Parts: sequence; structure tokens; C-alpha cells
Amino acid sequence: MLIEDIRPSTVAGIKRLARRISKAEGIPHKQALDRAARAASFENLKHAKEALARVPLPPRYQLFLTAYWTDRETYAIGRETLEIWLSKPLLDLCTKSEMRIVRGLAGLRLAAPDHLVKDMMCQSQDFARDQLCQSVRALRFMEATGLRACDDRRHRQSTAALDTDLPGNDHGSGWLDPATDSFVLVDEPYSDAKVSDERAGWANRNGWQIRAAAWPGIYYPHRCALFVAAETTAALDLEALMRQIDALQEPVTAEGWPGVSVPNHALFCTPLTLSSQDRRRAKAKGTINTRSSRKTVPLHRFLIGTARKPNGKLPLAGHEEAGRMISAVLQSRHKPWAVNEQMDKLCHTLVDWLYADVPQRDLDRLYDPIDLYYNAVPGDALIARASSAVGVVEILSDLKDLLARAYPDSAPLRRQLARITRATKLTMDKIAN
Repeated sequence: MLIEDIRPSTVAGIKRLARRISKAEGIPHKQALDRAARAASFENLKHAKEALARVPLPPRYQLFLTAYWTDRETYAIGRETLEIWLSKPLLDLCTKSEMRIVRGLAGLRLAAPDHLVKDMMCQSQDFARDQLCQSVRALRFMEATGLRACDDRRHRQSTAALDTDLPGNDHGSGWLDPATDSFVLVDEPYSDAKVSDERAGWANRNGWQIRAAAWPGIYYPHRCALFVAAETTAALDLEALMRQIDALQEPVTAEGWPGVSVPNHALFCTPLTLSSQDRRRAKAKGTINTRSSRKTVPLHRFLIGTARKPNGKLPLAGHEEAGRMISAVLQSRHKPWAVNEQMDKLCHTLVDWLYADVPQRDLDRLYDPIDLYYNAVPGDALIARASSAVGVVEILSDLKDLLARAYPDSAPLRRQLARITRATKLTMDKIAN
């Protein structure tokens, strides 16, 4: 977007535009301030301040974001808390389920209406700050645009007709415009904020349009650029969307940390943390010393946090067999696509359980233990067995029995068995139809 097209609506926006004008044209900052004020339809900065001061302030909603950290090299510990104000309640911007698929918000838990807590114990102060700043940038993006997070299924449907993926795409995400139900593709590669000829050609071939934002982005401001793409035929007004994005304030980063830091893991409670139950919810799971029970044991998941797994072990041969079953189901063309989602989620969990179940010396003999679940064995008899919907149902039944024999009945196991049950029902519905 050209500087001439920007129309600030706040004093902060006028000052931000003035900095850009001063830098672009090499004029004194005071002169640039008056230029920016005139772009906002005021005579000068003084007139803008007086006029905007008479405008009623919009409602604001307080939100705190908290992360705890332990430095693995220095053994220092601490807590980072960032306070922001939103123009609408958090859950009006993003539902709890949408938080799980928004980069920057995944891994945060809504502990109170005004408090997001990161359950994972961060490995350093810088990492904790960076994570919270990225969360704020995601919230500001949603607040300014009104876009909602898009799940994988809608993402695949909306991009299925493309001849190739967006060239050079990186850190991509899918969004929906609720007003028009239009799909919006956002990606943030390490590049300049300029649409390359290759990307422009891709857009023209596919009937899409793509724009580079002046705003530095969500993922890594000033190192990555933010690009927005959408179908040309969509009802979405892409130029209006770009104006909303480019009007955003300079993104918050860890380098200019605006939050509060304390050198301990003392519990942080917000104004809406009232009851003892609220205080329990405010605790980050990473700060709790979990213990084993008769049926479950604590499980540390890297970059996710502490979870629990059944207090039992599936041997390496059992994990190999489970991996073969899942791979056969995933490769089968005789089941609904929705079954893949259930199998993918099951895979993620069983890989975590694999590392907890099998001694490290046995895992070291494998080229990559994850291959047990993500690399199919060519010519596997199970693949031939999955060549019908009935065969898929039989394999799912065997998989369910395998896990039920290895692990005691417990909440973590029941969640995984429920995935298999859903996959089975979906496949049987296909047989019935």
C-alpha cells in the first residue's frame, strides 16, 4: 500500500504515518506530523489531538497473558506477564477451539475471562517473551480484520483447485471472512514485502490475487513479510482488508518487552480470578509437580507441556504393529477423508507414548522412531487388507484391541479409543450409504 493511501484515525496512527513519511522523504519529523494529520483530514497535529479528544472512547477489555520459564543453562526461573486491552471480549475474536489452530495462541489456555496462561514451561526468558508477543500480534491481527481461524478441512477444500502451492510459502495459515465466507490465505516467508513475479504469475494462473502488507506481520516482524491471497471471484474486498492490516500499530516484540517480569514462579492472578477454583485454573501445568497414579503417569511433551498417559507400556513391536495399522488405514481409498483427521491425532499421541514406553537404547537402534507411524512399509499385507471399507473397519477394531490390551482403562486411553470409534463409525456410515 502506498503512503498516500493511508488515512489514520487515531493520534498514534498519525504519529506512525509521520515516521514513515519522514523516513521516506527525508523531511523533519514536525513537518511530517502535519502532513500525516492532513492525511487524516485535520489541519495539523494540534487540531487532530483536540478533535479526537472529543470522540467518545470505545469500550476496552483487559486481557493478561502469562508464561513461566526455567533456563536450562543458568537454572534461573521467572514469570512473564503481558497486559493488553482489546476492543471486544476475547471469545468474540476467537473461540476456544479456534485458539488451538491459531499460530501464537495454540498452547495458551483460557484460565479466566481476562487471562491466557501458557501451560508449557518455556526454556528461557527470551523464549517466553517471544511467545507472548507473538500471541498479542495474532490477537491484534484478528481484532483489526475480523478474520476467523480456518480448520484444515476448509483450508484443503479452498485450495484444492490450485495448480501448485503458493511459491515460496512459509508459516502459512488459513482464515475465513465471516461476512462473506471467503477463504483468505496468509503466509509469512523470509523475504521482502514485495510480490515476486513468480507469485504474481501463480495468482494470475489460478484466478487469485495476492498482496504484500506494509505491517510487519505475526510470525517474525521485520524478518518475515506478510502476504495475503484470496480468490479474485470472492466477495471479499481484498483492498479494504489490506487497509485494515496496514493500519495496525507497530507489532509488539520481545526486543521492546512491554510486560512485567518477576524472578520466580509465583502465581499470577488477574482481577477476574476470584475463587479458589479460579486460582487452580490460573496455575500453569508446567509449574505443577505431577505424580503418577494407579492408572496414569505424567508425560512431558516437548514444546506442548505436561500431559498424562496410561500407566502401562506398549512394547516396540506393539508400536510397530500400531503404526502399520494406521498407515494402512491412511492409505486406503475406501474410507471417508474425515477418518484421516482422527488417525493423524491418534498418531501424534502414540508417538509421544512411544518415547515413554520404549527404552532409549532400543529407540537408538532405529533410524528415526517417528517413521514407525509416518512411513508406510511397501507391500505390507495390511495395505491389501485395507482395500475395502470392511477391511478398514476390521483393522480399526484390531487397533482398538491392541491399545486396550497394552494400557489400563483411563481417561488418556479412552480419548484415543474414542478417535478409533469415530473413525469406525464414519467408515461404516460409508458402507451403509
